[in-house]
Amino acid sequence: MGYTTVDQVAGMFPTFVRGTAQQKPADTLIQTYIDDVAGEIDAVLTRRGFVTTGLSNTQIQEQLSAGALNVCEMINRYGAARQLGETLATFGVATARQQAQSLGANYERLKNDLDARNEQGEPLPSGSYDKYFDALARTESAEPALEAIAGGDMDRSETPFEMGTSQVFGKFDERGR
Repeated sequence: MGYTTVDQVAGMFPTFVRGTAQQKPADTLIQTYIDDVAGEIDAVLTRRGFVTTGLSNTQIQEQLSAGALNVCEMINRYGAARQLGETLATFGVATARQQAQSLGANYERLKNDLDARNEQGEPLPSGSYDKYFDALARTESAEPALEAIAGGDMDRSETPFEMGTSQVFGKFDERGR
């Protein structure tokens, strides 16, 4: 069982017709793609400590919030759609290969964001979706950029740079004139 459905993955290819005797690939193969990618997602969630080790996919999904499940569904859909697109390309669907490459690039980016890795696979201090999986996760904020010194508590000869802060302007800073 994955985080997405065959309908959602097939929907990434609007011209892909399902439900006929000649349907290629079959829904069972698309479900295999979904399950493969879900296994990768589960491995990332377990490695990062978001879920307990040794759980089934169903047990993992029971532990996740709605926001976390939405993130997992999106990643699962893009990863499975990439595999579906590569398969459709072997059947002669001309645009499927290009679409599969685009979906694959999005899948890798999304998975790296979940795994807290950059494009080269190097670890980052936190991932873009960490807050969905751990309420105590470190989150980036605009607040540090809003730091300021009132000015009245500064000597006339001091600048923010000399105080070790990074504001662009200070009360007595001559650079702005």
